Amino acid sequence: MLFKDREPARAARWLLLVMGLLLTGGAIAGLRALSAQRLETRLLQSLPDEIPSDAALVRVAVAEGRPLYLQHCAACHGAQLQGNPTLGAPCLADRVWLYGNGTVFDIERTLMYGIRSTSPKGHNVTEMPALGLTGALTAGQVREAAQYVLELSGRPHEGEAALAGKQLFAATCADCHGSDARGNPDYGAPDLTANVWNNGGDADSLYHSIYYGRHGVMPGWLGTLSLTQIRALSVYVYAVSHPQSPGEAHASGQLER
Repeated sequence: MLFKDREPARAARWLLLVMGLLLTGGAIAGLRALSAQRLETRLLQSLPDEIPSDAALVRVAVAEGRPLYLQHCAACHGAQLQGNPTLGAPCLADRVWLYGNGTVFDIERTLMYGIRSTSPKGHNVTEMPALGLTGALTAGQVREAAQYVLELSGRPHEGEAALAGKQLFAATCADCHGSDARGNPDYGAPDLTANVWNNGGDADSLYHSIYYGRHGVMPGWLGTLSLTQIRALSVYVYAVSHPQSPGEAHASGQLER
């Protein structure tokens, strides 16, 4: 009888212990969820360009931003953000940018409104004209201009053709790309001296770009993604392209390049 009397008491103690563990685990999970929610709120409330110096916010943004990138962006820009010259999709893992200087604010604005998209707030001011197709340059002149661009970027080129192309560049291309050919990030004219190319930097690709023009489109994601998702995605792209930034140093374990 004595042992039988002890069994209900022992069972009750075990039940209380299990319930205590469950309640404790639930409380911890609840606190973690609340902490994550607070961090997401801070992510959206913070000034975009202050976030990279906050390691906790960078971790939250990277954790949320990478899956969003793989779902919505990798098809064009590549899983490792390496770009795709066949599509004209730029590499996002370097620090060369068409629009702005690659700050979180700049990236976020482009993500929100797009490039040559349907949004009136998108980057819609300029595009690369079809200088050969429209007759602004002859086929021979297009080839000379391409040789000069090869020279600008430090690539092998034909010296005589490049010299003629330099004159053509000053008359036809400098308004957008600048007299020093370093481009203008205010309206998306690329730096031709950086040797970084969205559509390929070989002679044939450059000829094609000058002759037929380039009219790449990036959609705006505002409305498809929430503001918090766009902010997280912007910080993720920034963190990958700025691997030495203070916040990323703490989040590096989550960045798969």
